[in-house]
Amino acid sequence: MQLSVIVCTRNRARLIGPCLDSIERALTAAAPVEAQIVVVDNGSTDDTAATVAAWAAQASFPVKLEYEPRPGIAGAHNRGFRAATGDLLVCTDDDCRLDADYIRNLLAHDAQDDALVLRGGRVELGDATDLPLTIKTDSQPQHWSRVLRSARRENLGNCFHGCNVSMRRALLDRVGFYDDVHFSTGAEDTDFIFRCYVAGISIEYAPDLVVYHYHGRKTPAEGYSLFRNYMIHMGALYAKYLFKDPDLCRQIFWDLRNAGKELMTGRNTFIPAIGFSHRDRLRYNALGALRYWCGRRI
Repeated sequence: MQLSVIVCTRNRARLIGPCLDSIERALTAAAPVEAQIVVVDNGSTDDTAATVAAWAAQASFPVKLEYEPRPGIAGAHNRGFRAATGDLLVCTDDDCRLDADYIRNLLAHDAQDDALVLRGGRVELGDATDLPLTIKTDSQPQHWSRVLRSARRENLGNCFHGCNVSMRRALLDRVGFYDDVHFSTGAEDTDFIFRCYVAGISIEYAPDLVVYHYHGRKTPAEGYSLFRNYMIHMGALYAKYLFKDPDLCRQIFWDLRNAGKELMTGRNTFIPAIGFSHRDRLRYNALGALRYWCGRRI
């Protein structure tokens, strides 16, 4: 098996069909390609399983439906990794849709690799009425590695999003699966990026690998809640990596500087549209670090 596309889903019967349609179109456009689609149902209570089964019955590519009853995206991904038989793995989310050229472009990138690469891509807003969050629209390719000491200059938490990630099976064999002990419901993708960085694996952003994200968050309160959860998880990550590679924690110092400016000017300079400031980042980072040091599941 050349390629496996992994989709984790929970109670998204309405969205999973269009997601799978987009994957099938992208695979067909890249033909001939030996591929499978792995759907991990993470304990859905709606018609997700029946919807996937009906879709699979008429699909052009083999579909494997897996069940992971324990809640948490990290564990669901790990179930998908175990079930996938492809040498090249792609991860996306049930509220995303692949661009028609995604697989063709990915195979072209993969054919040029002479070493292991963790690769992410562009995430565009699928619905213009959603908040412009959880997207990455940079148009230039980017590269990070420990050899370049990239973490001294940039926050590697912003490399790319977990809904658009690809890797060789050999990379998983080297680094291991997602950490579903500490990061069951968030930041498991960023933790994986950090682990690859520490292991000396190249990390790349390819803007021609495009997915469209239909995340559905419309209000500032929803946006604030999203970033609160993310910053709690980032705090736990900083606690985890503080002594492994302090450069990965430099965002704390950048936030301290920006928080000081906010106090002096009285202005929110992070995401004023949802009322989330650099001071909020630091506050929730501290909470996440405390939870991590206390041995709590984040």
